[in-house]
Parts: sequence; C-alpha cells; structure tokens
Amino acid sequence: MSEGLSVAALWAVLLLLPLTALVFLLSALVERSGPIRLRHWAEGAGGALRLLHGQPARFEAFRFLTSLLAKLLPLGLFLAVAALAGSLGGGRPVLWAAGVVVLLLALTELAARSILLAGPEEFLERLTWPYRGLRVLLAPFLPLLAPLFRRPPPEEGEGEEAEDEEASEEEIEAFLEVGTREGILDAEERELVWGVVDFGDTQVRSVMTPRIDMVCAPAGESLEALANRFVSSSHSRIPLFVDSIDRIVGILHIRDVLSALRSPEPVGEPAALAQAPLFVPETKPLGELLRELQARRQQMAIVVDEYGGTAGLVTIEDLIEEIVGEIADEHDEETPARELLPDGSAIYDGRTHIEELEEEYGLRFADPPFETVGGLVSSRLGYVPKAGEAIEIETVRLTVERADERRVLAVRVERLPPAEASDG
Repeated sequence: MSEGLSVAALWAVLLLLPLTALVFLLSALVERSGPIRLRHWAEGAGGALRLLHGQPARFEAFRFLTSLLAKLLPLGLFLAVAALAGSLGGGRPVLWAAGVVVLLLALTELAARSILLAGPEEFLERLTWPYRGLRVLLAPFLPLLAPLFRRPPPEEGEGEEAEDEEASEEEIEAFLEVGTREGILDAEERELVWGVVDFGDTQVRSVMTPRIDMVCAPAGESLEALANRFVSSSHSRIPLFVDSIDRIVGILHIRDVLSALRSPEPVGEPAALAQAPLFVPETKPLGELLRELQARRQQMAIVVDEYGGTAGLVTIEDLIEEIVGEIADEHDEETPARELLPDGSAIYDGRTHIEELEEEYGLRFADPPFETVGGLVSSRLGYVPKAGEAIEIETVRLTVERADERRVLAVRVERLPPAEASDG
C-alpha cells in the first residue's frame, strides 16, 4: 500500500476516533436523558438549540440523524483502522479494526452510563458547542426529514380524542416519574401536580358528602332554629328543603340568617333569603363543576342521582381538597380515615375510598358497585352487617368495628397469615 494512502488512513483514524466517541456519547445521552432533563438543557443551551427544541418535527429529525450518524461512524472507523493496519503490514487487519471499534464503543457506553448515574447536567453543558456544530452540519437535511416526523392532525371523533387524552396523561405521568427520580420534584410536589392532572377525570360522586351525612333544614324553620342549626353543625351554608331532602329549594348562608335576625323589619320565610341551588349529576367531572361554580359565583352544588333524587352535596372546598389534600380549620373535629394499631392492623372509616385499600394491600376491584370500605363489606355480605361480622378478600380480613342500622361506620383491616391467605 502506498505511503500516501497510509497517511490518509492515519489521519482518518485520528479524526474518526474522537468524532465517533463524541457522537456516540452525545447520541446515548440525548436518547436516555429523559424529556424533562433534555428540555431543560436545550432551553438553557442557547438560541439555536432552543429554537430547534421548539420545533418538535425538526428536533425528532435531528435526533434520528444523530442516532444514524452514531451507527455509521463506527463503520467508517472500522474501515480506516483496517486500512491503516493493512498499510503497516500488520496481520489480520479486520480483527484489529473490529477490536478497536468494539473497545471504543464499550468504553463510550460505560462513560454514558456513568454520566447518567452521576447526573449529566454539567457534562451536557460542556457538550453544548459540539451539539451546535452537529446541528449546523445536519441543518440542510432537517427540512427534508421533518415532515416524516410531523404528527398528523387528529381526526374528528370521540375515540381519537379519548386516545389522545390518554396518551397525554401517560406522558405527564412519565414526566412526573422522571422528575421525581432526578430530584426535580419531591414527593409532595409530585402528588400536587398529579392531583391537578387527575382532577379533570374525577367525578363528583367521588368527593361529595353523601346524602346521609348532609345537614339540611326545612324551608319553613324559624330563623332562631336555623341559627342554632348553623352553630351545632359548624357549617356556613345549609340546604333548605320542602317535604323531603329530595326537594332542595335553596342554599342558605349563615350571614343572611344573622342579618335577618338583626333586622328590625320582618323578612318573611327563610327560603326567600336562600340562593337558588345548582343541581349536578353524580358523573359530572370536577373540572367542569369548578368552572360552573366559578361562573355562577356559588360555593355549593346539590348532587342528584339518575332518578332526580338527592345523592349528596359538594362544595368548592371539596374540589380544592382533591388537589391539595385535606383542609381543616380550628373547629373541625380530627377524624383520621385510618388508625394504625400496635398489632399491625388498621381501623378505617367506613367512608374511606376503596382505592386506599387497593394501594395499601394490593387488592384489585374491577368496576365494583361500591366506592367505600363500608360499601365493600355490605356489598359482599348482601346486607348491612353488625359489629363483629367479617369477610375475607384475597390476603386481608375486614371486620366491622362499628355500624348502625343503615351503614358500616368503621372497619378493621388485617393481613391474613400466608396459610389462610392461600386457602382463601
């Protein structure tokens, strides 16, 4: 082989060795850094990268070309090393070339993994200029490939919209998981963000105060009796009904009652002081209800079932608690939903949602006809049980601690020993 060709092969090896390692490392970091970290880096890396990241189709085309280049450069390096080894008279140039390429890629892969484990932010900042140079090199090809990575506009139809919405929710969940793992979000921040995401899909029935726990008053009750009812219940608003709780005619505020009591002139029936109620179905999404309450400047809505009967009520406070958690004031009695016992069992309020049991004990209920722990026990037994009655489900035993003639008030949940659980 001529001396000129040997020199060319040497220069090719010297050029391709660092270039292959750099592009392979950059491609690996970009592919594995995750969407949050990558977006944060691209936005802080300068105008060119920020502009590219703001164009999803071109950005995906750039990632594709970078990945393709990371696969082609090792081939070029292989040929250059083989040519150099052959020109130097070494035996088995193919083995030499394969060994160099495999060793280089292995070391680069190990470096990428180490950087990802240690946190690649600082290293990615150092790669900003090579990243920009690579973008300039590939810029002529981006407009040609971008249409291939551009998402088609969604077709009309509920099925497609639901699919897009589901995909978007999965993407947000992935972002939250990555953000928590990388230390961008702590556990409380993740729960808060996920509460906002999940808020729009939650239905009113999941957060409402059920009918049996509602504090209501007859529309013809005296102002003095109503004032006493407000004091005893610690509520600021009470629904008024005629004949039965299924005929709610207004929402009365304590401020209007106190003003009427101090007024020297008669005010007539208390119902005249009440605000017209807002009726909503049990299946109404919380996001829609919140917007409707804001538009109507109301704090409370009456929840009705499919037959028009009163199922419960929901307040703006209930909606906010679905996002930020329980809100208690100095007058609220502290009634924890779960009380842990020394033997490892726990006593749950009968109104606790079954999702808590599913998360804590690994249970799964497919489309159940109940939503609460108390409803679970009553549904399995087929009647309202008395204190002491128990059921066993998979790996747990649920024992009724307290109950009245209409519902289960408290349930003790304990894990079954492995033998009993397997027998069950």
